[in-house]
Amino acid sequence: MTGITTWRPDGIKHTKNEIFLDVVEKLNLLVSANGNVIRSEILGAIKMRCFLSGMPECKLGLNDKALFDMTGRSSKGKLIEMEDIKFHQCVRLNKFENERNITFIPPDGEFDLMTYRLDTQVKPLIWVEVTVENFTRSKIEYLVKAKT
Repeated sequence: MTGITTWRPDGIKHTKNEIFLDVVEKLNLLVSANGNVIRSEILGAIKMRCFLSGMPECKLGLNDKALFDMTGRSSKGKLIEMEDIKFHQCVRLNKFENERNITFIPPDGEFDLMTYRLDTQVKPLIWVEVTVENFTRSKIEYLVKAKT
């Protein structure tokens, strides 16, 4: 409300202005005994490293289903329907709700801009099959196959 940015001190100067953005996603799968995927979800995070001088205002847009629904536009590509969105305190939430753009003055250094969850049907990239064979009380054989 007051415009104070407690996460970023005044007077930051860098000889080279740089910002790095990484999207890290983890896949959770629930698979039945016969190998069918019962449930899958993606847990994601947008991680940033920021080395910008002054008090920069950054904007980040997403291919977000809610934005296309809000504006009445259609898309031929796949749209993202995110759930459980959590933002860093630097994000202006009112701008995200109104425009669906992530607007923020980033902290200096490394931080998580946003975390989210996607409920979507996903085929695993790597499939692991394990066969366990008991020979004696003290000997067990594990056969592990990884298929792509």
